[in-house]
Amino acid sequence: MTGAAKPRGPVPQNFPDWTFDHLDVEYDAPTQSVWMIYSIKGPVCYTPHTLSEMTRFSRSLQAMFAAGFTARTPVRYLVIASNKPGVFNLGGDLGVFAAAIRTHNIDLLRRYAHSCIDLIDSLVRGLDLPIVTVSAVHGQCLGGAFEAALATDFILAEENARFAMPEIAFNTFPGMGAVSLLTRKLGVALAQKIISEGRVYTGHEMYDLEAVDALASDGELRSATLAWMAKGGEAAWTRRRILAEARRRSSPLTREELIRITDLWAECSTRISDADLRHMERLVRAQRRLLGSIGSAN
Repeated sequence: MTGAAKPRGPVPQNFPDWTFDHLDVEYDAPTQSVWMIYSIKGPVCYTPHTLSEMTRFSRSLQAMFAAGFTARTPVRYLVIASNKPGVFNLGGDLGVFAAAIRTHNIDLLRRYAHSCIDLIDSLVRGLDLPIVTVSAVHGQCLGGAFEAALATDFILAEENARFAMPEIAFNTFPGMGAVSLLTRKLGVALAQKIISEGRVYTGHEMYDLEAVDALASDGELRSATLAWMAKGGEAAWTRRRILAEARRRSSPLTREELIRITDLWAECSTRISDADLRHMERLVRAQRRLLGSIGSAN
């Protein structure tokens, strides 16, 4: 968000013992991977606080590289995962959307959307670090969470993970990168089909469409992700990193493009009908019940 104070992150030399409210951080030495994990106690969507913490994590990782601490604790992979049973992430904060639309506060929508774009843009650029970024997806991965996964270099998913861009259900569209990212990855026609139909795809179906790079059996995602990173060692990591950079150079995605589209999303969202808004508010209540059920189960 333009003009906002930059959130400060944890001290780089304390890695990997970084603490956040909504994120868990783990380090796997054999694969030299740092895992940024949506905490089981955190919200099931990207609240403003969650987005702020993800920004703090990214800046702390960048500071760790800049200070040379990776000589002691090497990092080759960044893995985004979730500790929530049955849920990777449900995407945008519909509570923020609904409140802003009810009060005709397009500035609030834009501020939230721009903070999402800051995250997507950073992931698209690989945090400007010599790393490979990976999304390890299980359960429901909807809307903005699917967009964030698409912004990473590779997606690994359980066979029965659930991917969708459901925004058409309330007559808007996924505005935080899906149009650009899906079009570049799958082509215009298929991207339009996924966005306009809003249907749910399994991990296996997304693998068949080549949106997902590797599959894991249900319940085996972490071990499969570790094995995928370990296989081939340094040569495989180098090849993946070069491939990711080649894709960035061949089909560059700028922050300006992302901002132009998300501003269109904000304008579109403020024009949805009252019936669509009530549907969105019902989904907000469903998100809250889901978070409560996850918390009570643990």
